[in-house]
Amino acid sequence: MGGPNADLTPVDLLALTAEVAQGPYNHVFMAGAGHRARLTLSTAPGPWHHHPNTPETFLVLEGVLVLEFRDGRAVKLPAGSALSVPTGVSHRSMPGGGSGRAVSVSLEAQDQQVILESDESRPDGPASHEKEA
Repeated sequence: MGGPNADLTPVDLLALTAEVAQGPYNHVFMAGAGHRARLTLSTAPGPWHHHPNTPETFLVLEGVLVLEFRDGRAVKLPAGSALSVPTGVSHRSMPGGGSGRAVSVSLEAQDQQVILESDESRPDGPASHEKEA
C-alpha cells in the first residue's frame, strides 16, 4: 500500500480538535483503497441518518459518545471503545459525558451514502422524508 514514496507522517488527531470550541467538526484525515477515516468533534446531537451501502464504525478518542437508535436503544461509548453500526440502521450521535464534547473517528467506505431523516421519520416507514447528503 502506498509504495516507496508513501507519506508516513503521523496525524495528531486530538491536536486537530484541541482548538475547536464548538462542533460539529468533521474532517476526513485519511483515505485509500475504498475506505476513509473521518475525525468528528460532537458538542450537540447530530441528525438522524442511515447508510444504505455500508456499516459505520466509531472509535472514541475523547469524552463519551452516545449512539441513539430509532428502536429506543442508546449505547454509551467511553474513550477507548468502539462500535460498528450495521448497514441501514438509523442512528444519531451526541456527546454524553460531563464535558459536553466527544471526539471520535469514523471508519467508512469511500463511497458511503448518507440518508438524512426527519426527527419523526423512520427509514423504512411510510412517514419517511429521506434526503441524501
